[in-house]
Amino acid sequence: MKSREYILAGISGLFLVFSFPSFINMSLDGQSGWFAFVGLVPLLLALQSKTKKQAFLLGCITGFIYLGGAVYWLNFMKELGIIAFPAWLLLSTYLSLFIGLFAVLTSLAGLIYAPFIWVALELLRTYLLSGFPWALLGYSQYKFLPLIQIADITGVFGVSFALVFFSTGIAFIYMYMTGQEGKKKVFCTAAAGLLLIAVFLSYGVIKLNSYDTKKNTEACRFTVIQGNIGQTSKWDQKLADQSFSTHEELSLKSKINFPEVLVWPETATAMYVKYMPAYWARLKSLAKLTNSDLLIGSPDAVPDAAMNIKESYNSVLHFSKEGEYIGKYAKMHLVPFGEFVPFEKQLRFLEKYTAGFNKWADGKEEVIFTASNGLKIATPVCWEVIFPQDCRRFVKKGAKYLITVSNDGWYGVSSAPHQHFMVLPFRAVENRVSVGRAANTTLSGFVDYTGRIINTLGLFERAGLSTVLPVCKEELTFYTRFGDIFSFGCVITAIIGVFLGIKGKVWQRKKC
Repeated sequence: MKSREYILAGISGLFLVFSFPSFINMSLDGQSGWFAFVGLVPLLLALQSKTKKQAFLLGCITGFIYLGGAVYWLNFMKELGIIAFPAWLLLSTYLSLFIGLFAVLTSLAGLIYAPFIWVALELLRTYLLSGFPWALLGYSQYKFLPLIQIADITGVFGVSFALVFFSTGIAFIYMYMTGQEGKKKVFCTAAAGLLLIAVFLSYGVIKLNSYDTKKNTEACRFTVIQGNIGQTSKWDQKLADQSFSTHEELSLKSKINFPEVLVWPETATAMYVKYMPAYWARLKSLAKLTNSDLLIGSPDAVPDAAMNIKESYNSVLHFSKEGEYIGKYAKMHLVPFGEFVPFEKQLRFLEKYTAGFNKWADGKEEVIFTASNGLKIATPVCWEVIFPQDCRRFVKKGAKYLITVSNDGWYGVSSAPHQHFMVLPFRAVENRVSVGRAANTTLSGFVDYTGRIINTLGLFERAGLSTVLPVCKEELTFYTRFGDIFSFGCVITAIIGVFLGIKGKVWQRKKC
């Protein structure tokens, strides 16, 4: 291969990583999202007439820059110690394989199948080995409200499809101008790509115009508390009371906003409050004083007869405004190596190089809390909110709000919290529910069911944030009811395309 192909693959990687909040754009302005419309064009051009090995290498180069660049913040995790860089390198290499596979399959099936193959592999990345659907291409459009409304049918994957289709059309036009493709194929592809974008945008405009959140009769006033407790002190039991008191004081100050539901972030208490009578009483009293339901991010445990901990859970506790403890939700989808350790016995030696591995047990059911005002709330914990299939199950079970609790303090001053927050507009649109986020140190905020970001707290700001969130009057969306049908359709189409491509190449070799 010529150096030109390597350069083109690298440019695609840069375009794709720059389309997200990144190390050069730590904000939620969404202005760099346009890069995603042309991000794959250089790679698609470089793939022409390449062998499978050459295509795989070019795809991996793009993927390593794109997804390795997206997760650069892994190097900021002090708790990983000296294995932070090797962990980043390993994860980046693993993620790059998906783009390498995309390049190989596209070279086999033909450029026209690129959008279908891309979505099929994003879906695979969402489910494989617990899943890691971070920085899916469609997320880059979180501020482009007319385009993302289609997610209530297709999920975020439909937006990814549109972006890749657009890039494919641009690639075809370039190839026609350089004599590599015929006029008919280029015209049909470009016209189809423009038509698809036009249909998606028209649908989005119609949807947005059909909503008037001011006319909603059902709504709830939420307050999220951002305590800004540093990671070095968060789990120091000598400072546990100080941390608890910080959240308590911010909650009492928020009383002037008359919250109906008051939310503390993930593991805000940093102790097993259920077995600590003084703190348990303070939580009950806080609910009464603020006249609010409380949703408290807290560790919880199941002890044996001797009060030794058998299992511990990353939980959200619910108190009514009368101070009555209602129940808890225990996080179900745990973070590999962060909250449980695959192959723990074999990897135990790594603990001496880190701050140690957390070991949570996984919850067993989706819990829907009913607030004192009768509205139903689900509380996906931290990275659960990046999984579309997890969130739609909450809504399908009756949730009218998704209020996620998180702790992004692990990642220091980086774009990780912004990348985490940008998934919220999609969960809102996919299910037509308003979404809130209570984070420990960074980017607590609210999104309405059209995907509009209402307001946020800044990085390392210590405050409470209050907003009235409306309830959408629509029935369950197509996506909530049926899930990833669109994406599985892309999988089938991609398989057919690859099969036909391989069959065509075999036929050509036989003729020769």
